Amino acid sequence: MGRTPSRAWTAALIAGLALCGGGPEALASGPTLSPAQAEAALAALPPYQPRAPVSGVIRTWGHVFVAEVMARWEAGFRRYHPDVRFEDNLVSSAAALGALYSGVADIGFVAREPRPMELAGYRRVEKRAPLGFRVMTGAYLNADKVVALGILVHRDNPLTHITFAQLDAVFGGETRRAHRRIRTWGELGLTGAWANRPIHGYAGTLDAAPGFIFSQRVMKGSQLWNEDLTLFDDIDAPGKPTLYATSQVAAAVAKDPDGIGISGAGNIGPALKILPVSEGDSGPYVAPSVEAVASGRYPLTRYVQLFVNGRPGAPDNPAAAEFIRYVLSREGQRAVVSEGDYLPLPPAVAAAERAKLGPP
Repeated sequence: MGRTPSRAWTAALIAGLALCGGGPEALASGPTLSPAQAEAALAALPPYQPRAPVSGVIRTWGHVFVAEVMARWEAGFRRYHPDVRFEDNLVSSAAALGALYSGVADIGFVAREPRPMELAGYRRVEKRAPLGFRVMTGAYLNADKVVALGILVHRDNPLTHITFAQLDAVFGGETRRAHRRIRTWGELGLTGAWANRPIHGYAGTLDAAPGFIFSQRVMKGSQLWNEDLTLFDDIDAPGKPTLYATSQVAAAVAKDPDGIGISGAGNIGPALKILPVSEGDSGPYVAPSVEAVASGRYPLTRYVQLFVNGRPGAPDNPAAAEFIRYVLSREGQRAVVSEGDYLPLPPAVAAAERAKLGPP
């Protein structure tokens, strides 16, 4: 499904990355909240108040890119609970749920959305779903850190905004939202010379995390995509930084006036325009920005999740539950801000996650 660009085409694309704001190094870090915005976000969260001393070992498995934040959380938590020790095995999100149901982990970090087969494996063993918590908002720019998705078009394209239903119609084959396919710009409302121009869709490989969450959230779980998409995969070369699929998508759209791409929210540049998006059919349309992602207003915002064994209100491991309580506090989210790429949770999201721990 979809087509992969040729090596020559990809090489030309890489050479033209300046059109979308730079090469792969442009994704290494990016804008974050201003100090005033960060303090306002943190002030709306409750300070951490230990319920009771805890001790013992908390074993964590999961995604490697949470390691820096995890070190900050552990140091802060141990100031209140010095008898707690952590054993971290942060190698891959793919290890998280299996480590939980095999009994070698107390916490599993999935720094992307868990896949159906991962959840099915857990349910098969434990006879219940894992207990999950959103613990920080994904990055605005860094493709390694659960980046918010952005919908890109060429700067010359007159389209000004787009809905989930229209995105489903453009990128999907089944169109559960739209109930019809859209393959020309006129079908999106453009007129004149644009009316009959074909839409050229670009995305990362469809089994990667951005494509998966797009299919779940925008396409209502459908796995049937537009068969004419051009797909990119991350490129790793010895001694060079990773060239992410999101960066390649941005470069492709920058070269193609008829292009539309699923990329990172911060992948903007002089040849590109990023579209405000609405989950509903009549707005509000929200453009991605650091503030819009951090507040959760932008509908393609993503979150880092951790999972534990247990049921809502009754995690199996009391020390792990108390650690999660710390993570969801003002002090825990301050550690997220100090890391620099991830963003703190919106207060309403943090409150919803704390409620899963049981009475305060």
